[in-house]
Amino acid sequence: MSLRIGFVFDDTLDVLDGVQQHIVTLGQELARRGHEVHYLVGETHDSPVPNTHPMSRNVMVRFNGNRMRIPLPANTRHIREVLDEYDFDILHVQAPYSPFMAARVLDHAHQRTGVVATYHIASADLASRIGGRALGLVNMHSHRRVDEVIAVSQIAAQYAEQTAHVRGVVIPNPVDVDRFAGASPTHAIVQGDTASAHSSEGPLAVFLGRFVPRKGAELLLDAVEYGEEHDLFPRGFHVRFAGKGPLLDECRERASHLHTPIEFLGFVEEEEKPKLLASADVAIFPATGGESFGIVLLEAIASNAGVTLAGDNPGYRSTMLDDEDSLFPVSGTDRARILAERIARALTDEPWAADLHAREAGLLDRYNVRTVTDQVEQVYGQAMAARHAD
Repeated sequence: MSLRIGFVFDDTLDVLDGVQQHIVTLGQELARRGHEVHYLVGETHDSPVPNTHPMSRNVMVRFNGNRMRIPLPANTRHIREVLDEYDFDILHVQAPYSPFMAARVLDHAHQRTGVVATYHIASADLASRIGGRALGLVNMHSHRRVDEVIAVSQIAAQYAEQTAHVRGVVIPNPVDVDRFAGASPTHAIVQGDTASAHSSEGPLAVFLGRFVPRKGAELLLDAVEYGEEHDLFPRGFHVRFAGKGPLLDECRERASHLHTPIEFLGFVEEEEKPKLLASADVAIFPATGGESFGIVLLEAIASNAGVTLAGDNPGYRSTMLDDEDSLFPVSGTDRARILAERIARALTDEPWAADLHAREAGLLDRYNVRTVTDQVEQVYGQAMAARHAD
């Protein structure tokens, strides 16, 4: 049965952060299966997908350890026009959501339309938990319009229960395994009209993420410094950092005082990400918290990185199914030493690394977009059945 589905998301599709990747990846697979997919989103000027309907202007704020965009009040008349024109079978809202845009869409949804909410967030601190509870109270009326609830992990499910008092099924974030699996390693990442080349000799560690405190770039530099001081790393070891953010210049300055060759690539386009990750002998993601899931971990695994190492925060631990070899501590006085020793083992203990690589590759079926979409379609059917039973 072909459905008309509207993803509802307060933020923009001009950038592909975690939630954007979720709805675009899932939406493309749904479209491949014959469904008609639309995106009712915040201010967007250059969407990567068709049927994008900007519903509001957005402003930048800081929340849960991130800079993010929130919508200004959306025009109710425009909302009604879009809902009337497309008469959606399913509205799939990304939560938590704003009372100024997504909540207004739910408030005006047609009675026959099934509504599904997916929760993505994990609290980074007390302030975000208090803010989440306050937002839950504000959106209490629109919560009643939700027929089925999904959370991308157990930690996100806990957030949904604590802030909105809703429970649902855990369905993980989808990863387009086939797209990443086809990547070939590269030693030249194109940035605009220039190429950043690095010696292909020697083992390579890769960091991909924003340069903000909770993503842990500074912890990786701590580990590199420790490894230098204790002569842990094999000859030719070098590191690439990809991403941008407020700590980038500080990290560059610090790296300039280390002996290990360290390259900062800046922002890497989506089409270059699989190549970069495929080139890694060890891909390292030292996020300290605030993660509900770990899409980038699975992208590295799907790209066939040698070994993927993840900071031991609840979201990443859940994604890696508690594999202690994949996880390293992100707090405590020994965290730099432990990470440095783990990197060294990944690069020098071939049987250990091969065994870990095989276990990590075994995770991909669970998170493959095709597996995830099967589960989401079942939830859509439940939401529609609930509407038709009323």
